[in-house]
Amino acid sequence: MEERDARPDPDALLKEVEKDDVKKGRLKIFLGYAPGVGKTFAMLNDAHVLKKRSVDVVVGIVETHKRADTDALLSGLEIIPRKSIEYNGLLVSEMDLDAIRACHPAVVLVDELAHTNIEGSRHPKRYQDIEELLEQGIDVHTTVNIQHFESLNDAVARITGIHMQETLPDTFFDRADEVQVVDIPWEELILRLKEGKVYFPQQARHAIENFFQRGNLFALRELMLTLVARKMDSELINYMRAKAIQGPWPITEKMVVCIADSPYAKQLIRKAYAIAKDVHAEWYAVYVLPTGLTEPSGRAKVYLTDALNLAEELGAKIMTLSGNDVADEIIRFARDNNITRIVIGKPLRPTIVEFFKRSPVSRLLRASGDFELHLITPTMDKREEDIKSPSKKATFKLSHYFIVLGMIGTITLINLGLQRVVDPSSLVYIYLIATSVSALLFGMWPSLFASAISLLIFNFLFTMPQYSFLMNDPKEIVNVLVFLFTAIIIGQLVKIVKKQNISLQLRLERVALIEEMSKEYLTLPPLEQLVEGLAAFSQETMNTLAFLRTTIINDISNITIKYIQKVINVPCFVLFKEKKGDLQLWSKSSPDLEISQNDLAVAKWTFAHGKIAGAGTETLPSIPYCFLPIKSQDEEILGVVGIQYEFKNLLPEQRRILGTISNLTSLTAARWVKI
Repeated sequence: MEERDARPDPDALLKEVEKDDVKKGRLKIFLGYAPGVGKTFAMLNDAHVLKKRSVDVVVGIVETHKRADTDALLSGLEIIPRKSIEYNGLLVSEMDLDAIRACHPAVVLVDELAHTNIEGSRHPKRYQDIEELLEQGIDVHTTVNIQHFESLNDAVARITGIHMQETLPDTFFDRADEVQVVDIPWEELILRLKEGKVYFPQQARHAIENFFQRGNLFALRELMLTLVARKMDSELINYMRAKAIQGPWPITEKMVVCIADSPYAKQLIRKAYAIAKDVHAEWYAVYVLPTGLTEPSGRAKVYLTDALNLAEELGAKIMTLSGNDVADEIIRFARDNNITRIVIGKPLRPTIVEFFKRSPVSRLLRASGDFELHLITPTMDKREEDIKSPSKKATFKLSHYFIVLGMIGTITLINLGLQRVVDPSSLVYIYLIATSVSALLFGMWPSLFASAISLLIFNFLFTMPQYSFLMNDPKEIVNVLVFLFTAIIIGQLVKIVKKQNISLQLRLERVALIEEMSKEYLTLPPLEQLVEGLAAFSQETMNTLAFLRTTIINDISNITIKYIQKVINVPCFVLFKEKKGDLQLWSKSSPDLEISQNDLAVAKWTFAHGKIAGAGTETLPSIPYCFLPIKSQDEEILGVVGIQYEFKNLLPEQRRILGTISNLTSLTAARWVKI
């Protein structure tokens, strides 16, 4: 056992090897806690040191903000000219990504990592430009302040009162090969402000009175040092595992955060990410969909999809559970996946309301299990707090209540006849028929209405004294109370059964959809059968085979579109690879569907990289279509599916079904596409 424990960890070794991979560029981040600490100055100084060592260094983009000492450091460095992009009638300059790739330097300087690119750029964010440069084997040196990291957004807002609009995922910081902290005392920073070395005098005075207060700077500086310490700790642990250095290793932490379709979901994700990073935990973001309900819509859907997209961006595994009891589903998931920590939002309603609503939090607090429970109190702005999802009003149909009254009237006439041969106190239970049928046909409120009217009529006609609403016999009082509780329980059970039935129908429909699609693909003739039927590969045979290929790929495309539209009813089209390696449009949902050259360019990007791109993604999102790759079992890209919908608005269940459709398509089309 000791011998086995002393072996290097394979995963850690792989990470160490990946760090030394010469094919990818290395990322160096100059990190500061506020504007003006000297990040750009330090980066340019470092560039001059590299140049003296004969390293090929170029300036991709650097913002000197007209600071004389920083401007002076640009002299002697090769500067890649910026490209101009027209936006609202104005020409805006941005970093020329293609020019940098063309000259392929050893190191490129890219200032302001959190910058948002102008609309029409290849990527919406500058850090994505940097990712592309790193993939090309170019080292990148960049600068950023601590307040721009996504997981610290809420903390920075509480400290400074300012919500940062330009943020980037912490996962990008985690991949940095080197982080250089640019740190100066707050007194020196304030002096630089007063001397006009950071902002113009009027701006500097305003900044000192607001953002650059002493307490703010102390807090931001501590956040910066904490973030760097966390990264260094993670790298140290990975190195020790890779080198099999013995140490007191803790048990692996696994964490789950339970989110709802609320405006606080993103804040909960950020908090969960910070906890997961602190304890080095693998983490899951889980949404529990109540049984029998379809996916949320409207603003609720926006809240949910935004939160799930952020969780995925921060490295969480996304899971969707289904059940009526949120707490039970979370506990079951925690036990099945060896979860050590559960993160959930603290309810904002009064405790008494939570008790009667059977709050998941109160259930989790009482649950037995070897997990820690983290309750996060929402601290969102009042502006965001007031944005609530529109409540769904129950449909009121007067006809339902008239039918209920008709059933109660019929039962009353039957009871009037039975009271001569049956103990009148037992007749109350016959009214349960009206309550149960009302719950089954019309729902909870008509069922409660039936219970109330039934009790009033029974009390008035069948209890002593008759024709009054008084009751003197304790036995009759007990019967009425038992009836009331029984009616409520039956109504709730019927409601649950109806929801479960709807949920089962939805699942069966999804299974049936995949089954129907599989059957349609099975009706297509396999390639081997057709080839065996051809005696020799003459020119005529090859022509026949080419014709069959065209026909069958066209059928596969039409089937794919048919079932995609059953999942999400939006315009879509399918492209497959041709023999020469280019993409060809095979089928589209409507003859009027317009596909521009820009759309096709993004489709080709998806085809080349095997990644989702287009609307609602982080890559080329300005076009109206989202593109999903069709991959074979050996990860070869066979084609692309385009849907006129934003990917970020797709719920996890929809993404899974679309992925299944794509997999079925690839299995069927693989051999036909390759011939």
